[in-house]
Amino acid sequence: MTIKMRQSKKMDDIPFSGIRKVFEAAGQLEKQGKDIINLGIGRPNFDTPAHIKEAAKKSLDEGNVFYTSNYGTEGLRSAVAEKLKRDNGLDYEMTDVIVTVGANQAVSIAMTGLLDPGDEVLVPNPSWLHYFYCADLVGAKTVSYPLLEENGFNVIPEDIEKLVTPNTKMIIVNSPNNPTGSILSKESLQAIADIANKYDLIVLSDEIYEKLIYDDSVHYSIASLDGMKERTVLIHGVSKSYSMTGWRIGFAVSANKEFISAMIRVLQYTVTCANSFAQDGAEAALRGSQQCVEDMRLQFDRRRKLVYDRINKIEGLSCIAPKGAFYCFVNIKKLGMSDQEASDYYLNEAGVAMIPGSAFGEYGAGYLRVAFSNSYENIEKAMDRIAAATESYLARK
Repeated sequence: MTIKMRQSKKMDDIPFSGIRKVFEAAGQLEKQGKDIINLGIGRPNFDTPAHIKEAAKKSLDEGNVFYTSNYGTEGLRSAVAEKLKRDNGLDYEMTDVIVTVGANQAVSIAMTGLLDPGDEVLVPNPSWLHYFYCADLVGAKTVSYPLLEENGFNVIPEDIEKLVTPNTKMIIVNSPNNPTGSILSKESLQAIADIANKYDLIVLSDEIYEKLIYDDSVHYSIASLDGMKERTVLIHGVSKSYSMTGWRIGFAVSANKEFISAMIRVLQYTVTCANSFAQDGAEAALRGSQQCVEDMRLQFDRRRKLVYDRINKIEGLSCIAPKGAFYCFVNIKKLGMSDQEASDYYLNEAGVAMIPGSAFGEYGAGYLRVAFSNSYENIEKAMDRIAAATESYLARK
């Protein structure tokens, strides 16, 4: 008997994650005994700091194993509000914070709760692929504004405003940016804020990498600008700065009560709440000493310099120095192959996993995202392998 049931039509245009494709392919090669150095996954290689783990263990030992409020624990939500005041000069109440299962879910509940089918969302391109497909899943349309290397992967406000239509409802800001490592200046953020105020747009501002910045770069939150607090949803979390990717704790923050009401109703009917004792660990992360964050940032900076220096010495490859996050966006256009072909080539020939730039949007074509979140020693080995594989490839052309 033939079963005629099929998947939802909306899933026809939702691809398997380009990041996870590389992750799965690398895993298969490792099972075959091949030594793979993973520069693809955006996951710090550090252990979670001890005081955070101890707080979670204590919570577990004390029996905090039950559902929390849908909004999250009061302790963690208060800690988030205090962090935003301390680090960003933003005045939020505990009631403005929703604890989510990672930043992924924060983005998802914001788009599900705030967008209708047919709404348009302005999305930086290249950027984190979840923005595109979370919008698609609710029937919204994404419209890309390009981040180009010749502009330092920064925004051109005039280009953004040209894309606004009567259907535009939301604009996404991601600074520091994944995958390019660019950081928006206060002037660029003000230009985006002016557009949002002029056309009455919601701003979804993903600031998950805010603590991982380098040189003389400064992070500004768009919510700090005039007229922006009520129309902005901030996306934060503990995964990147505290090496807590597996803990799955993120935050959606907004001073707009209607936004909070919409988002919490989505969360209620999807996951109920984030892990109880993981929330206590996250509270310890935000309230405790921040020296662990600085220690990790310094290690990332050392690795960043290594990747930048080595890549730019390899014929056919180049990159600009990232200002934030832990990625270099490597230009491979001179090699004469696509970014997907390059990703496959380096994985199979050199044993180095890197993500094709087109996984982050069409403006990422011709690049590879290289994560410097692996150990310094492994990155050194990876650079040696990439150099040798590139030389071999060019010799055969």
